[in-house]
Amino acid sequence: TPQKVEHALHQQEVMIEEKIKQLQNTLSAIKALKVEVNQMQTVDFKKYADIIVNLQMNNEHYWLIKYFDNNTLDHIRNQFDKESGIKFIERFNQLNDKISALQHKNIPPEDSRVQALAKEFWQMVMEFTNGDMSILPKLIEFSNLKEDNEWFKKQATINEYIQPALQLYFKNSNVDPSGE
Repeated sequence: TPQKVEHALHQQEVMIEEKIKQLQNTLSAIKALKVEVNQMQTVDFKKYADIIVNLQMNNEHYWLIKYFDNNTLDHIRNQFDKESGIKFIERFNQLNDKISALQHKNIPPEDSRVQALAKEFWQMVMEFTNGDMSILPKLIEFSNLKEDNEWFKKQATINEYIQPALQLYFKNSNVDPSGE
């Protein structure tokens, strides 16, 4: 019947549209990888693989990988799987949004709300490093990068605001950030 033919054609249409969507996503990932490869100026297949995996995960911060050295990337690979990595990034972004909100209200570092976020920030650093303080200098170096990019600008502003709160948190909690 015409209805059955129309239904069969509709199913084919849906399948083809899904394939087109998958191909468009793949094309976008390839274009993004091509940009990253040109910016990195080196052939590092391990980093390329990490970028591809993060593109497949729809991690909008995939491009950050090029800034990490191999030891830090190995640590990240061992510390996080796909699911826990995505959750960590989401939690980190949510924490940054909370910090940014207090910053816009000009809440001082000694305020209990800022101190609570400083504590949470430090706990996330500890979770990320898994207590390995040898990774901390790399994270500090990474956070001090001056790139002409909105993410880096936002992160620099957040870091500048949270730093005095972290120092106060360390002092009041007898926490030694060097791990000694």
